[in-house]
This record gives sequence, structure tokens and C-alpha cells, in this order.
Amino acid sequence: MMIKSVMRKILKVIMYAFAGLICLVIISVLYLYIHPTFGDRPDEESMKKIESSKYYRDGKFHNLVPTPMMTAGEDESYSILDFFFPPDDKNPDKSLPSAKLDTTQIKNGTFTWMGHASVLTKTAGITILTDPVYHGASPLPVGLKPFELQHPFDLEDLPKINVIVISHDHYDHLEYEGIKEFAGKVDQFFVPLGVRAHVMKWGVDSNKIVEMDWYESTTYKGVEFTLVPSRHFSGRGVSDGHSTLWGGWIFKSDSLSVYFSGDSGYFDEFKDIGTYFGPFDISFIDTGAYDEAWANVHMFPAQSVQASIDLKSKAYLPIGWSRFDLAPHYWDDPIIRAVKEADRQNVTIATPLIGQTFTLDELPQEHWWETMR
Repeated sequence: MMIKSVMRKILKVIMYAFAGLICLVIISVLYLYIHPTFGDRPDEESMKKIESSKYYRDGKFHNLVPTPMMTAGEDESYSILDFFFPPDDKNPDKSLPSAKLDTTQIKNGTFTWMGHASVLTKTAGITILTDPVYHGASPLPVGLKPFELQHPFDLEDLPKINVIVISHDHYDHLEYEGIKEFAGKVDQFFVPLGVRAHVMKWGVDSNKIVEMDWYESTTYKGVEFTLVPSRHFSGRGVSDGHSTLWGGWIFKSDSLSVYFSGDSGYFDEFKDIGTYFGPFDISFIDTGAYDEAWANVHMFPAQSVQASIDLKSKAYLPIGWSRFDLAPHYWDDPIIRAVKEADRQNVTIATPLIGQTFTLDELPQEHWWETMR
């Protein structure tokens, strides 16, 4: 009798555990298909533009050059456990040095790095913000939170934003919560093909969104915006990979020429962009989240420096680092390697604090990350 009783208890535990697993799977699936953070699918109007793009074939977008997602013969240098139990010193153990945001300094010809790929640029009387992500870089309410800053800021602390440009739909470049907060406050959004559906779902009026293909240009209040190719990919869910376009942006006024890479692996198109659109006064170039396993879609710092040369940039601002833990390398490895390579190649590099406003005449070059070691 005792054996039967124990067996019944074990069976009951197994049944409860199985039921719990089924519930978890159902909740996960519902979250995946219902929660707005995953965005939306393009409507008929967008699909007409998407299907007419020469870069869209067989139901997805393609890079200009063959780009396997994983580098042949290479394994990822980390496991998922590294994100939960990172090695010592991989991430900052205290708040990052940062500047207290001072909007009175934001004038024509200034730049303000907001961390990761977010940069404020003011020219021709309008303020442009690239890829704003502030709450987190994950679709889940936990994980991939930003590193702490000595001088944290809220979106309410920002000046009036006239234009937001989005490079692609990955979570560390397109944030549901942030766009929802910006929706009624920003005048214009420039996005790659397909991304319009996401930001519309999050409250942005369709009349405020310009959806563009590679090498398309449009002018807004005296500033020309051009979407240019990058070597990357897209997707927010489990089945929508390459369904929206990715790219870098060029914005030019009468007094300023800027290049913004978004995310990209190195490719020869940088030289063509530099030839046809350069020289650039400054380029914001992807310099983080690299690994041998995905070397086709993210640049190592030395490649980022070379890209700035190819683009004919007078100054180079490394972006894509110091805000989130997204790769196996240590948090400050990108800037250490970028500065070393820029010195070797005689490239002018800007190294601002997050929140610091600067001009081309006074590029910040303090090695502030060294104070963290």
C-alpha cells in the first residue's frame, strides 16, 4: 500500500509538472503573437513598395553580397548562460561616467551621443535622433537592461525631436516602449521598407512615416535623408527574418554631411557610398557586439575604422557599445581596440561620454572608460 501511495504522489507531481510546462508553452506562444512589442506585418500599401524593391526576392530581403548568418567553421564564443552569469569584469561593476544632459548646448552643428546607436544631431534648425532605445534591448520584460549611468536621463529630458531615423527592426535599435513614448511628440519618422507597420502599431500616425528603399532620398525642412545599404539582417519574431529592410542613413544639410551605419558587417559598398555621397563631416559607425561567429553582420573595431576611411569621413564616432551586454567581448573592448586602430591609421576619432554634446571643432577624445578599471 505504501508503494502505491508513493507512486501516486510521484505520478501527481509529474502530471502537475507537465501541466505547468504546457501552460508555460501556451503563455509563451500567446505572448509571442499578441504582445505589441513584436510589431505588425506590412499592410497592402507597404507590401506594394516592398515587392517592387529589387532587393526583395522569394519573400525576403537580401544583402548586396552573400551573407551567411553564421561564419562557416566558427562557433559562438559564449553560451546563453554567459548573459546570466557573465565573467568578472565583462560588464561595468559601477555606474558609467556620463555627462549631465544640457539641452541649452544643443544647437546647430552639435552632436550628443545617447549611448549604443542613439545620437542626437542638430542641423538646419531640426534635431535628428537615430535608433532610440532606452528601456531595454529585449522583447521580454527582463534581461538586456542598459548599464547604469552616473547621470541617468529620461526621454522627457530630451529636447524637441523633429526627426527619428530607424536603421532596422532589431530590439537594440527599435524599441516598442520608446517609440510609443515618442509617437505623439516627434514630427517625422524615416524607416526602411516594412518597418512602418511596427511604428504604426505603436501609435505613430501613418502621415508622419516615410518608408524607404536603399538609395532612395527625400528632403525634410532643408535636410536630405538617404537610406543606404548595410550588411545585416532583420526580424523581431521567430518567423519574420529578413521580412523588413535594414540599412544606414545619410543626412545632409547645406552645412553638414553625416553618415550613420546602423548595424553592419564590413563590405565594399562603404567605398561606393564614400565615392558617391562623401566626404562626410562625421560618421557614426557600428563598433560593438562582434564575434567570429557572426563576423559577416557586425564589424570588428579595425573594420569600423577602415569603413570610416572608405566613407571619406573627417571624423569617426564609434557606436553600438557601452550600453548593453550583447556579445562575448568585454564592455570596453570595442573602444580600446577602435582607439588603437584609429591612432595607427591616423583617423580622427571622437570618444564622448554618454550625454555629452560636442561640435566638430572640439571633438571629445578623453579615454573616460579607463577610469572604470
